[in-house]
Amino acid sequence: MRAVIVSDFGSVNGGAAKVAIESARGLAEAGVEIVFACAIGPVSDRLDHPRITVARYPGEEVWQVGSKIAAARQGIWNAAAHDFLSALLARQPRGETLVHLHQWTKAFSPAAIAAAGASGLPVAITMHDYFSFCPVGGYFDFKAGAPCQQRPMSVGCVTANCDRASYVHKLVRVARQWRSDEAMRSLDAPLFLHVSDFARRFAEPFLPKMARHVVVENMMEAERREPADVAGNRHALFLGRFTQEKAGDVLARAALAAGMPVRFVGEGPLAGEIARLNPQAEVRGWVPAERVFDEIAQARCLVLPSLWYEPGPLVIAEARSLGVPVVLARTTGPASWIEDGEDGILVEGGDVEGLRAALTRMQDDEVAARMGSAAYRRYWADPLTTERHVGRTIAAYRSLLPAAADQAASA
Repeated sequence: MRAVIVSDFGSVNGGAAKVAIESARGLAEAGVEIVFACAIGPVSDRLDHPRITVARYPGEEVWQVGSKIAAARQGIWNAAAHDFLSALLARQPRGETLVHLHQWTKAFSPAAIAAAGASGLPVAITMHDYFSFCPVGGYFDFKAGAPCQQRPMSVGCVTANCDRASYVHKLVRVARQWRSDEAMRSLDAPLFLHVSDFARRFAEPFLPKMARHVVVENMMEAERREPADVAGNRHALFLGRFTQEKAGDVLARAALAAGMPVRFVGEGPLAGEIARLNPQAEVRGWVPAERVFDEIAQARCLVLPSLWYEPGPLVIAEARSLGVPVVLARTTGPASWIEDGEDGILVEGGDVEGLRAALTRMQDDEVAARMGSAAYRRYWADPLTTERHVGRTIAAYRSLLPAAADQAASA
């Protein structure tokens, strides 16, 4: 079995690249031959493995390409990347090879989808975001500060000034989405890998009718530690980007109203607004990766009040692995892991009063301890290990490669 994994980045710069790289490593260790096609360097040491071949297209991030016009043109369609991937895929053995697209919007462009379709090889696509059907990738109206209400690529979608940057930028993304949709139509029954049950239910109606769908959660390797003493902790924790769609400002208001200490760890454009709305809030910068678990273990609860339909942020799993209960918007991927009121609390995104009530409830020591204990127990009953992720990915691959699956069964 062989997989050509397509990822804009060759090293970790975010969640999608990390999953692509760690998945490639885990698959290689499980016996899958990997060709890792990337464009933007450097190349991670994690890809140094006897079963991994790195195929580097000498590209760069789209908005670093010359003028804005040149960048827009390449973002919509990168002809050189199409040629590179087409030649690469043409060299792969038939019957045992599939193409797995992780990320293509930063360098490869929709040309990656088209090259995969033209190759005749089976295609899998991991849905780290919603760029497979939404021009802005998040199905979120940044001007309205609320989830989108338009059908993707409808007249209402195209004319909506919803982009974080500008309407001109939105139009470039619309043109890119048009090429992406055109390329998607060239795929023969693609398999979409969703990172949560919620994300699958949300995205499936917008994806090609002939597609198939499975849930393969991302990996989150964590050392099993003693559960945190959440009853002895006092503050709620927000860990992430301070951006509009992640709604740190909503938490700032709710925590102030609930009289609950709150700590914000991260960075982003809303840092000043968070401090203004809640002068008692503690606002800190990012902590090093090796200290993230220690930071979470100091919290009474972790809060994710996202306004957008966030597919699968792993910070929720990190908290649960430590026995720290979570309060999060029910319209997020990890909400499907939570038994509301048992091992966490679900709230409506953007509902300050509902979030205030949840935080007030979490200030009860018995409630926090009970929910934290349940979260710890349920997480470790089925932890998000790399082995688990790889096993489910291989099962998905076998559904695309019946001949290879038959060979493996008879070996």
